[in-house]
Order: sequence, then structure tokens, then C-alpha cells
Amino acid sequence: MRVPWNYENPACAEVGVEFFFPEIEDGDRVHTQQAINVCKICPHLAECAEWGINKERFGTWGGITASKRKRIRQIRGITLPRGEHVA
Repeated sequence: MRVPWNYENPACAEVGVEFFFPEIEDGDRVHTQQAINVCKICPHLAECAEWGINKERFGTWGGITASKRKRIRQIRGITLPRGEHVA
């Protein structure tokens, strides 16, 4: 699985990270929706979403918020190691 920072021309490279990692855990809904909108136009949407599901606790990855990824992991039986992220 490629790491997102190695993607060719990702849409998120055009905006700041504050949209993808808002200060509050579930985030400012405006910034979260802006992040999701950026993700929707990215050619790496599916690959980035899988990265987030399998590797990241925080932020929006591939248009999927942290809370939604947590639910997906529960359904799939994926457990992340303890810590901020596993990348």
C-alpha cells in the first residue's frame, strides 16, 4: 500500500492541512466538509481511503472522517496498534 505523500498530484496538495486535521476531534463541520469535497475530486480517493482505514486514527483520509473509519474498522475487524498513527 502506497503512502499518500507519494501520490502523484493529490488534490490535497493544493490546500492546507487544517481542513484534514481540525483542532477538535470530530472537527469543525465546515472544515471537515471542505476536506471531503477536496477528496471527492482527487484521483487517489479510493487508495487514500484504504490507507486511512488501515493506518490512521485522526483526520480525513480519502473523504472518510475519523469516526466513519472507526466504524468501518469495526465492521472489517481491523484493529490499529495503540498510538497516534501506524504509518
